Amino acid sequence: MTENVLHAIDTIEVKRLPPDPDVMKAIGLSHDMTTGLADLVDNCIDANASKILIRFIRIGGRLRSLLVIDNGRGMGDKRIDAAMTVGRRRDYKGDSLGHFGMGLKAASFSQADTLTVLSKKRGRLAVGRRIKRAHVQDFLCEVLDPGQSGEDLEAALFEVEADGGTLVKWDNVRTFPTATDPTITDEYLSHTINRLRLHLGLTLHRILGTKVSITIDVTDADGGGPGAPSTVQSVDPFGYKRSGKASYPKDLICDVGGERLSITAHIWPPRSEALGFRLGGDPSIGQGFYFYRNNRLIEARGWKNAASTNRRLQLARVEVDISNWPELFDINMEKSSVHPRPEFIQAVESAVAKDGTSFEDYLADADGLYRESNRRGRTRQPVLEAGTGMPAKVRKAIQVEYPRDESRAALEIRWTDFYDGDEFFEVDRESNTLWLNKIYRKGMLAGRRGGVNDLPVVKALLFLLAEDVFRGAAFGPRDKDNAAAWQAVLTAAAKEETGK
Repeated sequence: MTENVLHAIDTIEVKRLPPDPDVMKAIGLSHDMTTGLADLVDNCIDANASKILIRFIRIGGRLRSLLVIDNGRGMGDKRIDAAMTVGRRRDYKGDSLGHFGMGLKAASFSQADTLTVLSKKRGRLAVGRRIKRAHVQDFLCEVLDPGQSGEDLEAALFEVEADGGTLVKWDNVRTFPTATDPTITDEYLSHTINRLRLHLGLTLHRILGTKVSITIDVTDADGGGPGAPSTVQSVDPFGYKRSGKASYPKDLICDVGGERLSITAHIWPPRSEALGFRLGGDPSIGQGFYFYRNNRLIEARGWKNAASTNRRLQLARVEVDISNWPELFDINMEKSSVHPRPEFIQAVESAVAKDGTSFEDYLADADGLYRESNRRGRTRQPVLEAGTGMPAKVRKAIQVEYPRDESRAALEIRWTDFYDGDEFFEVDRESNTLWLNKIYRKGMLAGRRGGVNDLPVVKALLFLLAEDVFRGAAFGPRDKDNAAAWQAVLTAAAKEETGK
């Protein structure tokens, strides 16, 4: 019976089994606003655009639409139909940023319910198409009136100083805030635009400036006009002025089946404050591989199991250009993640530079430099431990940055009632507590909920200012004079802030 399983079975019929139309609803589910707009910007750059404008449209105080306008070569009927066809993969040139042919649709329907595209080649009539997410599974596309499309497109292209190009419009954007409170919309815009500038600045840092400019603005369609534009600046994750270690960067050669793939190992200087190092967060998450395709950063950070993420490796970053190695790397449809094949990881582990430096040596060099810089940092004056009144994250930051003085108990910063004065604070060395006057608390909270660990910035500044008066055997004349000066200034500031 087992032998029969190995026999070839004759085919009696061939059926065509199309996908369930509901599958189309899953298009772009892995996108967020930043990766979705980055995909649209890729299309603009592939169309040879030199100016790109991303515009949020506000009506009645609420966000209603989003536009991406470029001065690229534009499209005619055939090309715009191909661009709007779901599931059609067009031919890409070798240096294109596009990859799957799904970017426009996947990016748009991940965020919006309606996608409109208006386009015009220079000297030609405008064309327009619209797809609604509800109709994607039916593969229906609306052809828009060319005259009306041309009028709207002409006004949009004026913003990028062009007579040809493309406008992509998102309506019914599901990720826009629905609250009527304008402050919520303001906070959303501030947060989203900052994230977008960082994401585009990072992913396109090799392209921005010399070839392409990208601006972002918000327009009040009720008559207020566009606000001040925000320009996307390059954020280079390898943009240090001087390497952290003199012999770096250096190329490590990976042998992949007899083919030589070069990767570039960098070591950042310790304690850098550059945006390219911190990338808007904890610098320790910036370590790992940076995968580029056609000068576009596809994925940043992470070791892909070639090494273990470790705070001591935060200075280590490796450039990998995958443009000519499609067989070794799989890219997700959103172009936000790279999945190396096992052969690449194996080759990295045995990679060696011309001077004999191995990948393992490189990691050890980065680790060693971090340890050395950390030891230099430990020459700082020891401070008392921060105790009650300080949030855990602030306490941890103090522990990381300063050696601990264990001569006394932890310094507490707490609120209490001052019955005989309006001073802002009181030094209580006996209980090792810096008391704060409760009459200022409500005003400084400004409507926020109070708690044991409230107002962390105020308390952290007070800790750094006054901690040393709690150390030592006595509260001497110098300490008392300093405390009196701080008292006068801080009490005046507290009264001013709270209106007391």
